[in-house]
Amino acid sequence: MIQTIRTACAHDCPDQCSLLASVENGRVVKIQGDPEHPMTAGFACAKVNREHEWVHSPERVLTPLRRVGAKGEGRFEPIGWSQALDEIVVQWKAIFASDGPLGLLGYAYSAHQGQLNRGLLLGLFHALGATRLQAGTVCDSAAEAGWDAACGSVGGADPETVTESDLVIAWGADLLTTNVHMWPLVERARAGGAPFVVIEPRRSRTAERADWHLQVNVGTDAALALGIMHILVRDGLCDRGYLERETVGFSRLEREVLPRFDPARVARITGVSPADLERLAHMYGRARAPFIRLGEGMSRCVNGGQAVRAVALLPGVTGAYARVGGGALLMTATGFGLDPAFIRKPSGPARTRLVNHSRLGRALLELTDPPIRALFVAANNPAVTCPDSATARRGLARKDLFTVVHDPFLSDTARYADIVLPAATYLESDDLVRSYGTYYMQFVRQVVPPQGEAWSNARLAQELGRRLGLADPIFSMDTDGLLRELFRGARSPAAEMDVKDLRAGGAVKLAPEPGHQRFATPSGTNVPRPSAFPSASSPRPAISRRTPRGRAWPPFVAAPASPSACSIPRMRRPADCEMARRSSSKAGTAQSGSGSA
Repeated sequence: MIQTIRTACAHDCPDQCSLLASVENGRVVKIQGDPEHPMTAGFACAKVNREHEWVHSPERVLTPLRRVGAKGEGRFEPIGWSQALDEIVVQWKAIFASDGPLGLLGYAYSAHQGQLNRGLLLGLFHALGATRLQAGTVCDSAAEAGWDAACGSVGGADPETVTESDLVIAWGADLLTTNVHMWPLVERARAGGAPFVVIEPRRSRTAERADWHLQVNVGTDAALALGIMHILVRDGLCDRGYLERETVGFSRLEREVLPRFDPARVARITGVSPADLERLAHMYGRARAPFIRLGEGMSRCVNGGQAVRAVALLPGVTGAYARVGGGALLMTATGFGLDPAFIRKPSGPARTRLVNHSRLGRALLELTDPPIRALFVAANNPAVTCPDSATARRGLARKDLFTVVHDPFLSDTARYADIVLPAATYLESDDLVRSYGTYYMQFVRQVVPPQGEAWSNARLAQELGRRLGLADPIFSMDTDGLLRELFRGARSPAAEMDVKDLRAGGAVKLAPEPGHQRFATPSGTNVPRPSAFPSASSPRPAISRRTPRGRAWPPFVAAPASPSACSIPRMRRPADCEMARRSSSKAGTAQSGSGSA
């Protein structure tokens, strides 16, 4: 008999789909999208549609393994869990005794988006005081910094409101490849008469289907955004009332910066002709509720965070942030108001040594006092995904580096491990996910038991915590108890969530009121130095980005004072505008800080 179980996808994807898993005789035989979920709308992506094959793949690691060949060869022998854990604890304790906990680097990243299966591993390494990974510099750190500088650490527009838009812009966002469940909503907006514009350098699948594709030169998005603002000001298309009520610093931007971003100059920088720039600016300025879906790709270049920042200011210039169907969306994660500190920071030092995610290889090869002597990797494959993979692999090949990898498969990174532990997939354990591209949260139900001897990340973190003598409650609490603590610290309606109701139901939507974009930038009295805003090449700031709870700050509207050759500007002197507090730490292999997840 086939049983259908509703669960949720925990992959690193903004859609975070609700799924229906068909199970027969203890095996997943089919995965499909949940037709009752408004965003999933009954279809899953090509990857997830075949995940029954992934779960039951003959290539799964089903038992702990110990290396018997050279690092990188991938030759291992099976051992038992007790033997593997004993060896890990003995090695780690010896390193702690000689070098302290900084000799261990915990590397748990985003392949599993579960609040528990990701969070408990982070909590383990936080409690130990180990060297921490500045996670995300390979992906979204610069983009987040840019958005936070413009709007604060808040979620953007609800993607479901795009159906109310009369102009949709995908700026650096290949929706059909990376955000496919937003595509039907865009199509509904187009059916209602909204033009669909794509701005990106390459001819992506999404660009091919756009009403208009503007091919902008790589790294010049900030100049394009400032050029649009120049025309909006020149032609009287700004919402002066909104600018007066909800923004800080626009007068200086208008006076000192925008005059230098005239159409001719912007065309030379961006490759977008003056005529096309004029057309785009007029489309945007005259639209009732224009919606910008921001992608993170534009942030992955020098000063890329400034590009995201500039684009995120556009809805403030026209007042689109105050209209249903208008505004901008980069991510939604902070909009849920969850506070994972109880799980991710149960104890341990507030600040410790940090390793820049993008420079893992250099950290493994160059750090001293102490060097990294042990590495734990879960939910990622850094031998492939980290920049400068050749250096990363040289670091992983160090004979004196004790490496543990927890993975469902013998990944490229696992081939360099001393101990490989079999990991459960998201379909094999309970958890909670919250989307970073929609405003839905859902309980992830275990669909089948873990294959072979696989353990979930959460179970492994708790067992290691117990064996290492950590007394924090998270290492002995069950799933429901952990989730209750997660909701207890929430600064949103999530604080009222009942775990039993969440287990019994489907996805829960916790979206802000449409047409009332909140902001969480610092106060207008705080005017930090320009260097406090990190460039795209900088590590994620090491200081806290919290803002006072329950207070909605206005965003600043400001831009850099001088463009570089690639048109991503830098401010050279203190600005008369409001900025988010930032660390001015220089980019590097390691630094001291609180770390990030």
